[in-house]
Amino acid sequence: MTQTPLTAIDHIEIYVFNAFQAANFYRSVFGFDIIAYAGPETGLKDQISYFLRQESIRLVISSSLNRDSSLLKHVINHDESIKDIAFTTNNVSQLYEVTLKAGAVSILEPTEIDDGKSKIIKATIATFGNTVHSFIEREAPSSHELPFYTPLNYPLKKNPFNLETIDHIAIAVEKGSLRKWRQFYEDVLGFYLFSAENITTNESGMNSVVISNPTETIKFVLVEGVSNKKPSQVENFISYHGCAGVQHLAFSSKNIISMAQYLKNNGIKFLEIPETYYENIPPALKKILQENMEEIRRLNILVDLEKHGYLMQMFTRPLQNLPTFFIEIIQRENSTGFGSNNIKALYAAVEKDQQRALIDV
Repeated sequence: MTQTPLTAIDHIEIYVFNAFQAANFYRSVFGFDIIAYAGPETGLKDQISYFLRQESIRLVISSSLNRDSSLLKHVINHDESIKDIAFTTNNVSQLYEVTLKAGAVSILEPTEIDDGKSKIIKATIATFGNTVHSFIEREAPSSHELPFYTPLNYPLKKNPFNLETIDHIAIAVEKGSLRKWRQFYEDVLGFYLFSAENITTNESGMNSVVISNPTETIKFVLVEGVSNKKPSQVENFISYHGCAGVQHLAFSSKNIISMAQYLKNNGIKFLEIPETYYENIPPALKKILQENMEEIRRLNILVDLEKHGYLMQMFTRPLQNLPTFFIEIIQRENSTGFGSNNIKALYAAVEKDQQRALIDV
């Protein structure tokens, strides 16, 4: 693997029908600050984009001004969804060459982008489905500016329950391709197997692996469906989305209970967790969380006890028309796992929600 590793997720770009509306949705509901704007008047052709930030999380929300653009076709084919998971690196050219030798397909060769105020070197490769990975190199590594963006003077959100980091990204891949994509990330980007988990129900199931870069600043959860009596919820995602794609982003929080209430007050609905789940929480974990158990149950928060700590998770319902992309909020207390004891409950909840979404649509 290259001596020029990926250091972090630079930003996530989401393709949407209306960037202005979507950016303000993430601002008003999730507490992101809208930092900058780019469009034809700033030098960005055929699209408009908003740059959003909350702590170390950076989102780019983009929509098309051209009816024939690949951006608009992506949204029509896949609904509003993640297009680019961009990484920060200190040598784009070297990383690009190494990834191509390892089997990656080029989308954009190393290109200098300079608007006279900020400059980056960018390259892009193809990955699962119609998603891509861009590599971003800056002269000042601590800067996160992008060329052709102009600062906006939106009032900064004052949310005391800030989201902090992108904890992980969950990716649904086609049935039978889990090994292929795990191998891709190991060979092309130098990731390693962090953990693995398989679950089955009477009717379906899924296989999953967690892969990470060597410094564990980037973690992907890859999932594929397993069919028994009916298609799994992962296969349903593939069907609705049209191909493999990001099923959810997981944002970390230091106060998930307060964050859950904040989101609920802002109109966000969560996956409904079966009541039996809370009845079966281990007594040791109930003792740790005894003061908060009533709120945890009311807000549909999942909890999991590990050897050295515990974690709490909650999952929104899908954020668009089709039952595809959603958000996870996670709070870790000396925990490095991914809620092994929660996966079956989550799987059942997502499956139930997909069925409800079909009725709603």
